[in-house]
Amino acid sequence: MTHRRVMSIALALCLLGIVAPLTGQQIPSLKDQVIERVLPNGLKVLMVKRPEAPLIRCILAYRVGSVNERPGITGISHFHEHMMFKGTRSMGIKPGTLAKDDEYNRQIDALMAKVADEEAKPRGRDDAKIASLKKQVSALIDKEKKETIVSEEIWGGYQQAGGTGINASTGQEMTQYYVTLPKNAIEMYLALEADRMVNPVFREFYSERDVITEERRQSENGPGFFFQEQLNATFYAASPYHWEVVGWMSDISKVTKQEMIDYREQFYRPDNATLVLVGDVDPAKIMPLVTKYFGPIKPKGKSPRVRTEEPTPEYYRRTISPNFNPPYIEKRVIGRAATTPNVTLLFHIPPIWHDDLPALFMLGRVMSARTGKMYMDLVEKQQHAMSVSANASNSEYDGRFQISAGGREVQGALAVPLDQIEKELWTYIEDAKKTPVDAKVLDRIKTSVEAQYLQSLAGTGIAGTLASMDVAYRWQHIEDQFKARMAVTPEQMMAVAQKYFTRDNCVTGILERDGGGGRGMTAPNEREQ
Repeated sequence: MTHRRVMSIALALCLLGIVAPLTGQQIPSLKDQVIERVLPNGLKVLMVKRPEAPLIRCILAYRVGSVNERPGITGISHFHEHMMFKGTRSMGIKPGTLAKDDEYNRQIDALMAKVADEEAKPRGRDDAKIASLKKQVSALIDKEKKETIVSEEIWGGYQQAGGTGINASTGQEMTQYYVTLPKNAIEMYLALEADRMVNPVFREFYSERDVITEERRQSENGPGFFFQEQLNATFYAASPYHWEVVGWMSDISKVTKQEMIDYREQFYRPDNATLVLVGDVDPAKIMPLVTKYFGPIKPKGKSPRVRTEEPTPEYYRRTISPNFNPPYIEKRVIGRAATTPNVTLLFHIPPIWHDDLPALFMLGRVMSARTGKMYMDLVEKQQHAMSVSANASNSEYDGRFQISAGGREVQGALAVPLDQIEKELWTYIEDAKKTPVDAKVLDRIKTSVEAQYLQSLAGTGIAGTLASMDVAYRWQHIEDQFKARMAVTPEQMMAVAQKYFTRDNCVTGILERDGGGGRGMTAPNEREQ
């Protein structure tokens, strides 16, 4: 073991609270630290003891994200995340006003149903009628806010209990709600989250829909947003990774409350969730409380799973025949934006559980390393690029490997044309297929991977690591994946490069600077192969 690796592991062990000296002693297994329980209704509970402070990091993670949506309701997972802070039958509302609040919502929903009917007309839409209906809705919303709603009561409840880090996030495959609380507030947490799971009330739905559409507009203001969105949509032609988490504007601006209610019933349920509790936990005391509050929740049916797979060359060989010769299809997206010009190469790769993923992950780390050949040549020596990167995704379904380079600009012009940078990237790809990585380089990368792995398990930070992996696959894969990465050989890295880094498995994105900067590219039909 090198001196650098010893120091990196020593630091990570300190973060984990393991103070024994490094004398070849084996690092404790993750499987020995995690306590798993599963309720009869399917809710999985993962607990890790970290008693250094009387706090508990709490995450309730749902196995739902943008990949579970469909055209017409894209962005609904992110929208739902917002609505879960609007209250329940007992939270977010003034005492004694539930019936009045229900009536306000009934009237608002009826008026918005008329708006939706009018907006759905392909032609002959009565805009004056729509404006009149929306004015009535606004008046009702103002009354509801004044007379019945207690804004952000859920946030306030957690804060009053000493909660910190209160928030939520939505991704392609997971939605999670998290907070760190004193251990004496754990019963309050379980009661509130169980209530949110089964009794949410989507108050202020239509005003919050406006907030979501404004978020989308703010994203659109980011330079290169539209290009990246179209590049992603081209890469994932069939898979529901096709759209961004924020969704298409035409969907999020028209989604209905009933569609969200139907969506919630499908996915926000105990058998589709993992509860992670890390800190000063006592499973013997906590599990009866979990059972008390979550146990009575009865799911109906099962949450649907994603079935559409991206039709890649590997997919055809797997489903038709190993000897099948897939049709040659190479796709390119060319755009302009007021941002750094860049070249992006995207390759289809398998999901998180596949045996090829460890080698692809390590290959990405080697290719993008600052001590690696691609960075040293393009950025340091030739100064053709401002930056280079390579990485493999950890996706539940269809994965992708991305290689990109940002063009260096000198006095408003590119140092070299983008098509030259593209050709240079392909030389490093071809090199990865036939040249074994230097053993010392690979050893340095493994040192970094090992330290980062240990740091991801340190303190209460392990809660997020457990939640994301269990939702995507199973939490035990955290350790299995790490061991597989550390065992990767140069030969395995060459093999996956040969298997996946082909032009008919690639989508190329060329982003030029808007307003000039020198494209310097040959026409597509003149491009060298």
